[in-house]
Amino acid sequence: MTDPSVNDTGHATAAERAETRAEPLPEEARVTEPDEDRYAEAEGILEDSEERIAEADAGRAPGDAAYENRRSEDTV
Repeated sequence: MTDPSVNDTGHATAAERAETRAEPLPEEARVTEPDEDRYAEAEGILEDSEERIAEADAGRAPGDAAYENRRSEDTV
């Protein structure tokens, strides 16, 4: 049997790979709540990330907050 997803060299062609990558992941395709606004949630996450980056750049906060909340024996 020949797998149609691979060419004669045993590798999928770029066009075939692109088709599968254009399909959303299951977690991207589903919406758990009918009123869930994924774009608003993503925007909030992005704003939080940008704020943390700006604070780290300005020297007001560490770049990784985990370091200030981690016990010393965990950092070794």
